[in-house]
Amino acid sequence: MLRPSAFLSLILPLMLAAQATAQAQSAPQNDNGNPGCAGYCYRVALPLGLYVKEVLEDGRYVMLEDESVWEIRLDQRPVASSWRAGDFVQLKTIWAPVDRFETLLAHGDNDKAEARLAGRGRAPESGLPD
Repeated sequence: MLRPSAFLSLILPLMLAAQATAQAQSAPQNDNGNPGCAGYCYRVALPLGLYVKEVLEDGRYVMLEDESVWEIRLDQRPVASSWRAGDFVQLKTIWAPVDRFETLLAHGDNDKAEARLAGRGRAPESGLPD
């Protein structure tokens, strides 16, 4: 016959494991199955920074050296329009994004623009007549 302390030492680890499994299953999950996030919770490893390859449509888009094209938030397009090919911009995650502008492009300490990835290789078609 088992002593009560031996019985607890056998059963307690099983109970704790079952409780942890139940908590993990009840936690909200995002599209990738990660617990603790609902909807759009994910983390992308951005490069420290890249060089500007081209500024398009008066600062509406910025193409970086890796051919990524970033749409700039409307009120910050004048800032981006002053950037030139060869300028280095840092890429930083915005943890409280507005309208899916989730990345901050920063040229120096004062020139910053919120951006969202718009594509690769060229700016998206505007749909407006030329």
